[in-house]
Amino acid sequence: MIASVVRVPWHTAHGGYDRLLDHLPEVRRISPPTRTLTRRAATGAHRVLGQRCPLPFYPVDHFATDLQVLAARGPAHVLYGDEQFWFSRHRAGPTAVTFHQPPTHLKQLLPPTVWMELAPRAEQIVVLDPHQQTFFANTVAPERVHLVPHGIDTTVFTPAAALPASRRPLVLTVGWWLRDWDILDAVHERLHRTYGTDIEMVVVTRQADRRSWHPAARVREGITEQTLIELYQRASVMLLPLTDASANNALLEALACGTPVVATDVGGIRHYAGVGPSVVLTPPGDAAAQAEAVERILTETGTADHVVRRTDARERAETFAWPQVADQMRAVYRLLEER
Repeated sequence: MIASVVRVPWHTAHGGYDRLLDHLPEVRRISPPTRTLTRRAATGAHRVLGQRCPLPFYPVDHFATDLQVLAARGPAHVLYGDEQFWFSRHRAGPTAVTFHQPPTHLKQLLPPTVWMELAPRAEQIVVLDPHQQTFFANTVAPERVHLVPHGIDTTVFTPAAALPASRRPLVLTVGWWLRDWDILDAVHERLHRTYGTDIEMVVVTRQADRRSWHPAARVREGITEQTLIELYQRASVMLLPLTDASANNALLEALACGTPVVATDVGGIRHYAGVGPSVVLTPPGDAAAQAEAVERILTETGTADHVVRRTDARERAETFAWPQVADQMRAVYRLLEER
């Protein structure tokens, strides 16, 4: 069994979907070339052949692993089908492909006629939430579509050994993809009017210079994984305004650190949030509902109710621990090997 691996540069060392393979030691990793000559060759080939791929994001590393999977025999797993599954659709061996984007964005990636040709080339399709499952069940037989959730490293993302020392309550926001920045700005403004400097508002993101932020918010970029974990551990609540989602790394990381979350109820978020008190879901585009939910959790800081939320967050994250997810993925691999 082989699997294509391309690290997403903005994921932390123990974050991201490729960490799944840390718990599948029987799988051989196919990585982009690292030697100078092979990288030059891949770059030259990408200039010519890459133009034939209609995927909007298909850089040279993805192209190189795509070709390696094409050439390999035996079963294979393409970890990022949205960006890596094109030439390898012609391979002779059986293939499982994981897709990450929510259906709305999958429809924007490729037209329906291309999806109807591309999706059946994967013997087994792995999705991360029920909405994706419905999308692909319209292109292939439903029994070929498997919901195997995104996981989280619960040995690295952990709660603090003790509750944070008494400091200003922290409202934390993490990430950038499919974030609803207009809602974030509106919630920050309301929180600032209500609490002033009695709370902290921190945003950890990338490409921070591409937009303006609320003047009371502190924006962090390029921080270490340990600093990120400490922010999760210290936060009273994570604010996660979204326009869409399938799985969400920041949600899983926060829960694993025992941080209550206020998130927009879109896409696959409800599947990962569960029904416990650790995640409060609010309607899309409703800044008032998000602000009220954050304020409710802020008033609980330091109380037994907040401890209940923190405990539930950790328990919820543990259901998505990578070893459990890896066992579910092995069931998909067995289907490939039976082919």
